[in-house]
Amino acid sequence: MSREYAATTMVTTKISCLMSALLLTYNSSAHAQDGSARHGFWMDVALGDGLAHLSSDTLGGQNRNGIDFIFDLGWTVSSRVRAGIGVDQWTSRWGSGKQTWLTSYNLSVYYYPLAHRTLFLQAGAGGSDYSVVHVPWQFLGADRADTVYLSGSAWGATAAAGWDARLGRRVSLRPRFSYSYGSPRRLRAADGTLLATGWKQHWLSVDVGLVLHPADSW
Repeated sequence: MSREYAATTMVTTKISCLMSALLLTYNSSAHAQDGSARHGFWMDVALGDGLAHLSSDTLGGQNRNGIDFIFDLGWTVSSRVRAGIGVDQWTSRWGSGKQTWLTSYNLSVYYYPLAHRTLFLQAGAGGSDYSVVHVPWQFLGADRADTVYLSGSAWGATAAAGWDARLGRRVSLRPRFSYSYGSPRRLRAADGTLLATGWKQHWLSVDVGLVLHPADSW
């Protein structure tokens, strides 16, 4: 069994388990009533598990497991729509040492198609970075790289679906499935040496976060 196949199987199993949990969450919260219209500031902080598929003009493709850290914030414009900006960073390993980072900087729109406002759909676009770095320390996603071995930037896009399960007057537990794409770019060493062309990334993530909503959300 190849390493890529094993990694893909592992993530597929995790997704299947989380989907079952999400369906239970959805059924338990489906009775929620359509309250007052929502307006105001929101913030989302999450951790998750991700599978990245990397390829280039000279690399046939490889899969890697990693950890996601997500931080988003924005404004709720109506009972069905909210918008915001955010950073989504995938790292190949936890702790210090040499790591691979995939980072997305997105402008996103969230749409709630159902009246009880639990299911949401997300679409976003923005910058997409790839880098291999050395990290002296890491705590809850707060990374500080002291060495960048190689890097490359291009545009990217993200599509996602998730649920808001109410925990309190303004807080919800937010499971989410997302797919991100980073368009082809060139990778260069720190001294500017060209290392790869046509480098692109596909990134599947399953994450769970806490969302702070406006006061009139429920």
